[in-house]
Amino acid sequence: MTSLEARYRRLLACYPHDHRTRHEEDMIGVLLAGSRPGQTRPHLADTADLLAGAVRMHCRRAFGTVSAPAWRDAVAVGMALWPLLILTDTLARQIMFLAPSIGVGLLHHWTQEPGSILFWARPVIVFALPVLAVALRRRGVAALGALAFLLYADTSLLTRPLALPNVALPLLAQVVAVAVAFTGPARRGASLIPWRTVMLWTPFGLVGLAASKLGGGLLGHEIALWKPVPWLIIMAAAAGYAARSVLGRRASLLLFLPVAALGDLGKLPSLPTPLALAQIGCVLGAFAMGTMLRDSKNPRKAGGGRRTHTPGCPR
Repeated sequence: MTSLEARYRRLLACYPHDHRTRHEEDMIGVLLAGSRPGQTRPHLADTADLLAGAVRMHCRRAFGTVSAPAWRDAVAVGMALWPLLILTDTLARQIMFLAPSIGVGLLHHWTQEPGSILFWARPVIVFALPVLAVALRRRGVAALGALAFLLYADTSLLTRPLALPNVALPLLAQVVAVAVAFTGPARRGASLIPWRTVMLWTPFGLVGLAASKLGGGLLGHEIALWKPVPWLIIMAAAAGYAARSVLGRRASLLLFLPVAALGDLGKLPSLPTPLALAQIGCVLGAFAMGTMLRDSKNPRKAGGGRRTHTPGCPR
């Protein structure tokens, strides 16, 4: 193999694997036939043309009509996961409310007033019902969750003005979580998710989200600037873990912004540039670590379960 052919093959490595399997030798033959005697490097125009072709092919496969079934499945997975994300966010908020009084004083208070336990757990119960409805595929549980949410929202909104963004947007997210529990795509998406992996990542997500929400009140100003980072790191690592499958990559892309918004990102645009770059570096590093996680017993498993691939959609 000449140095020119080796360089052409490195450029062709940017193309999808199945395309290379079928056409690589033909493409190499055409490229070598058009080269000059003694040429050792591809022309700049050939390099640009090959790279542009690889980008076009990946874009057609990722966003073209052939990928429509995979995107539908990704939307279904996102809908199935959203109630669980809202439940995780609710648990993190309730932990934040308890944090200042955790200890003997809290146990004494709950012993003297057992009803306060139910008051604390009320939102957790409300948003656990849509999760159960999706997991069990039961419309009756979804209806019970909707009724519980209406009663909860009616009392909780009495003390909060709906016009404020920090009230309206979380409420919208909660309404969506309750509504998707009634939908067929969410129930179908639940069958596509490796729930063993969900159970693995949910505790990490709860810890990261609770740490992000606690950071602003319990830490100094300089450290509080980092408060969204624990949640973003967990989210990025989970996205990297899911990105090993076609479905996981698309679902991660769809959920990225709404899931990141759960971690109180309001101060990110005002951060000093070095601090913002450092935080972005942490997130990218977590994503890279997530992509490197492998099941040593079965490396073909994606996300801790089966590798989901939509028929007719390229990997």
